Amino acid sequence: MDDALNPSVDRFVSGDVEVLCLTDGGKVLPPEIFPTLDAETRGARLQAWGLGDIDIAFNTYLLRHPGGIDLVDTGCGSLVGADAGHTVRIMAELGIAPDDVDRIIFTHLHGDHVGGAFGEGGLIFPQAEILMHGAEADHWRGKDAPGGRLVAEAKRLVPLDDGADLGHGIRLWHLPGHTPGHSGLRIGGLVIVADIVHSEALQLPDPDLAPSYDVDPVQAAATRREALSRVAAEGSVWSGCHMLGPRKFARLTRDRGGFARVPL
Repeated sequence: MDDALNPSVDRFVSGDVEVLCLTDGGKVLPPEIFPTLDAETRGARLQAWGLGDIDIAFNTYLLRHPGGIDLVDTGCGSLVGADAGHTVRIMAELGIAPDDVDRIIFTHLHGDHVGGAFGEGGLIFPQAEILMHGAEADHWRGKDAPGGRLVAEAKRLVPLDDGADLGHGIRLWHLPGHTPGHSGLRIGGLVIVADIVHSEALQLPDPDLAPSYDVDPVQAAATRREALSRVAAEGSVWSGCHMLGPRKFARLTRDRGGFARVPL
């Protein structure tokens, strides 16, 4: 299926890198995920976005460039149920098999980003080089969790530093706080910010609002505000691993004490 006709795919081109955002699935978060947010404010912010619940998407990314094919995260796999874990199926619809993936760049190793790396027979992408920030590998090494399993089983794991040059204008952008090695990517005028924002409706108006998923909420809030400020100031196009669709690429503008999404 042509990606232009696939409702689970959005496309952006930056330089010689074609970026395909794949909707791995979706979920409704319970209000307790944002424990400091009162019900009235939560309801008003959701209503402004036309939402009744805290809806999020799970997004992965395919990067096609002259050097090959990179996959950014692998999605939920079987960890969330039937509402997610569709990355490999969408890839197949695009004519891309797991063996076609040269590198997997992990933003971090929470289950909804790494669960799709595993199948019944083990790792689904056995040929792929595994890249992530070194602090992320260290954080999960030895833990009884999908991230720990990946670090233990990956045969070609390459730890990276902030700013690592991955070729074709792709650089790692360390965004710590959500996890120690949590990172995004800078691809020319595009940035993939991973999980610095889980709910645009709730967090763009108040970047200091932290979900319970953040390992270090104080650092994560500082990272979120600094990163969003940079994206807005540079006029970059941005996308995030939980951005709702169907359009998964946008710009940011400052809006009072926070930010607002500006459609392309």
